Amino acid sequence: MRIGFVGAGLMGAHMVRNLAAAGFEVRLYARTPSRAEGLPAEIAGSVREAAEGAEAFCSIVTDSPDVRDVVTEALTADDPPELFIDMSTISPAVAKELAHLATRAGSDYLDAPVSGGPPGAEAGTLAFMVGGEPAAFAHAIPIFDALGDPAKRTHCGPVGTGLVAKLVNNLLVASIAASTAEALGVGQQAGVPAERLREVVMASSGASWQLENLFPRVLAGDHAPGFRARDLRKDLRHARNLADRDLPIADVAAALYEDLPDDADYGAVARKFLELPGTDPA
Repeated sequence: MRIGFVGAGLMGAHMVRNLAAAGFEVRLYARTPSRAEGLPAEIAGSVREAAEGAEAFCSIVTDSPDVRDVVTEALTADDPPELFIDMSTISPAVAKELAHLATRAGSDYLDAPVSGGPPGAEAGTLAFMVGGEPAAFAHAIPIFDALGDPAKRTHCGPVGTGLVAKLVNNLLVASIAASTAEALGVGQQAGVPAERLREVVMASSGASWQLENLFPRVLAGDHAPGFRARDLRKDLRHARNLADRDLPIADVAAALYEDLPDDADYGAVARKFLELPGTDPA
């Protein structure tokens, strides 16, 4: 199967490697050409070229305007893809708009945002939250199998529902990471090292994915980006737009990320509550 692919960043580069390793023929367009160097893909000079004649077309880019630009250009191909799989985290309303355009062109469309970060992308163990028609979902399963863990793959319903699920997840990511840092900070100030507190809580009812996977790096003072603060802020804005009422917990948590440096990992929020090694992210 030939796959057109757009996006060779922290996630996309690993995805391209895993698709190639699974036997797919990948034609890649990278908006920053240097990111495509060394990847096992045919390099395309444009989105349209990447899409031309592909059976499926995958994208993982930054936000709604980027996805809109990519999909609308891909649809101008003389032989557009049969299936679009967008793995970006964007507005569900935009996904529905693009699915309508794809349907008019005779193509299927899935919104399929992911969770697991660069480590999951590299290991091929990503979680997929998918919205779209059941037949399109079934068509995409070999692609999802190459990129993620089938046990973590959920067909959520029509187009847009995968994104709703992802935005709910990221509301929790922001709230849990910040509240974990705050709680550890209370214990640290009261005389128990944060590393010891993490051990205790991991064996207790306060354990979480954040505490297990994020906080070893946080407590070492490592804020190299896995999930950038700017991207979490973008996701929180999209999530906020789903609600027509106050979100007293989520709104307070979101405010804590507003002044973090764009390219710092979101775990740098812990510096607001904890004494950590190293310097503040810049």
